[in-house]
Amino acid sequence: MSRPAVPGFFRHLWLLWGLRFDIGLNQGPGRSRLLAVAAFAASSAPGLFLGLTFFALMRLRPIAESDVWPYFILNLLCFVTFSVWVTWPLLSAGVDDHSELSRYAAFPISPFRLLIASTVASLFEPRALVFYAPLTGAALGFASVYVLYMPWLAVVLYVLFALLCAAWSRVALYAVINVLRAKHSAEIMGGGLALFLLGASFIPPIDTSWLTAVGEAGVDALDMSLIINAAVALGRVPPGLFGDALAQLAWHRPRAAMFEAAALLFFAGVGMAVAYALLMRFHRQAGRAGGSSKDSGDSNPFATTRTRYTTLVTREALDLWRNPRARLLASVPFILAILLKLLSGRDLFVFLLGGSADAWLMGGLCIYGAVVIASTFSQNTFAYDGQGFAAFLAAPLDLADVLRAKNQVQGAAALGMAAMVALFYRVYFGFGTGLDMLCAMAAVGAVVPMLLAAGNFLSLYFPVKFHASLKRRDKVPLTASMLGILAASAGCMPFGWALKLAGKEGPTWHTAAMILLAAALNVALYRGVLPLALRLLERRREVVLQAVTRE
Repeated sequence: MSRPAVPGFFRHLWLLWGLRFDIGLNQGPGRSRLLAVAAFAASSAPGLFLGLTFFALMRLRPIAESDVWPYFILNLLCFVTFSVWVTWPLLSAGVDDHSELSRYAAFPISPFRLLIASTVASLFEPRALVFYAPLTGAALGFASVYVLYMPWLAVVLYVLFALLCAAWSRVALYAVINVLRAKHSAEIMGGGLALFLLGASFIPPIDTSWLTAVGEAGVDALDMSLIINAAVALGRVPPGLFGDALAQLAWHRPRAAMFEAAALLFFAGVGMAVAYALLMRFHRQAGRAGGSSKDSGDSNPFATTRTRYTTLVTREALDLWRNPRARLLASVPFILAILLKLLSGRDLFVFLLGGSADAWLMGGLCIYGAVVIASTFSQNTFAYDGQGFAAFLAAPLDLADVLRAKNQVQGAAALGMAAMVALFYRVYFGFGTGLDMLCAMAAVGAVVPMLLAAGNFLSLYFPVKFHASLKRRDKVPLTASMLGILAASAGCMPFGWALKLAGKEGPTWHTAAMILLAAALNVALYRGVLPLALRLLERRREVVLQAVTRE
C-alpha cells in the first residue's frame, strides 16, 4: 500500500490557518463557535471606526488640496504601524506565542513552511485588523482623491508592506524569547535596559517649540519645511516605502513604484530569514537540558516560614520572581518612559493637558505597569506556574489559602511595580508633585482589585495550559481577553473621570479623594466576591486540573 501524498504548500497553509483559527478562538467541546466568532468580530470592530476616520481625514479639503499633508500622513502612518507591529510582542507580553514548531512537530511540513504560515496567519488576527485600519483607511482615502496609475500595483504594495511588518514582528518576538530562554536572562535584560537608558541620554531631545507657535496662531503658523523634511525622511526608511510608492503612482511614475515594491519584498525577505534563524536557535536551545544548579540549605527560602500560609505566599512570590515573562513585563513601563522623554512626548501632553499632564502620564505608566503584571498572571492564576496546581491538589492544604496567596502576591507585585514606575518618572523627568504620585498610586489601588476579582473567575471558567519553559502556551480565549479588558477599563474609569473633572488646572486634593474613594469601593467589591470565587474553586477543581495539565 503506497503512502498518501504529502500535502502541497497551499494545502498546508489552508490546514494550518484553519487549525490556528480554531486555537485562536479556543474552540473546544461545549463551546459555541458562533459566540467565539462574534467575539472575534467584536474585538476587531474598532478597526472599522479607525479606518473610516482616516479615510474621511484624507478627503478633507485642506488636506486633499495640499501638496504636503497627504504624503506626510501616509508616511507617518506607515512608520507608526510598523513600529507598533514590531514592538507589540513586547508591549503586550505576547512573548510565548511561538508554538508552531512544538505544536505541529508531527505534521509533514518543514519548519520554514510553518514560519511562513504562522507569519501570514498573524495578519488575520483581531489586533492586526485594528493596527492596519488607520493606514488602510488613509490609503483608500488617498486613492479616492488622486488617480493612481496602475492601481493593481497599489494592492501589491499594500500586501508587501503587511508582510514586511509581520516578518520583522517575528524577528522581535524570536529575539525576545531567545533572551528569556538564556541562562542569565535577568542580567541580559537589566544590562540592555541600562544601555538603552545610557544611549538615550546622549540623543538630543526633539524640538517642540512649534507647539507654541501652533497654539498661538494655528496650523498656518507652522513651518512647512519641517513637515516636508519629515515626510521625505519617513519615506526613505523601509516602512515608508509604501507611502512613497503610492505617491509615485499618483505622479504616474510606475518604475519608481516598482523599484520600491522590490525593496519592500527584499526587506521582508531579510526579516523572514533573520526570524527563521532566531526561531531555529531557540528550538535548539529549548531541546537541550539546562545546567544543574546546587541549592544550599542556608539559602532555602522556606526555612524561615512559620505558617503554611506564609509558605504559600513565599512560593508564589518566588515563582513570580523567577518567571521570565514577569521579568520582561517589569521592563516595559521603563522603556516606554525612556521613549517618551526621547521623543519629547511630555511636551505634547503639556500642550494638550496643561497642569494635569504629569498626573496623566505618571498615572498612565503606573496603571500600565500594574495591569500587565496583575492581569497577565491573575487571569491564568492556576497555570502560569506549570504543574503547580496538581501539586496543590495533592497537598494537605485548603485551596482557598492557595487562591488568597496568589491574589496577595499578584496584587503586591502590581503595586510595587507601580511605585517603582512613579519614582522613576519623578527622578528621570524631574516633574510631578507628591499629589500627582498620590493620584497615580490611588488609581493603581482602584484597578488592581478589579483585575484580581475578574482574574479569579476567568481562571476558573477559562483555564488554559501554560508551559513555564516558554516552549508553548495555549491561547487565552478571546472571550476571556475581552472580559479582562472590560475589567481593566472599569478599574481605570475613576482615574480618568477625576482628572477630566480637574481639567488643565491640575489635580487637587479633591481629585485624589475621589480616586481613593473609588479604590476603597473596588477593594470592598473584591472582598465581597472572593467567597463566591472560593466556592467555585472547590466545585471546579477537577475541571481546572484537566485543563491546565493536559498535553
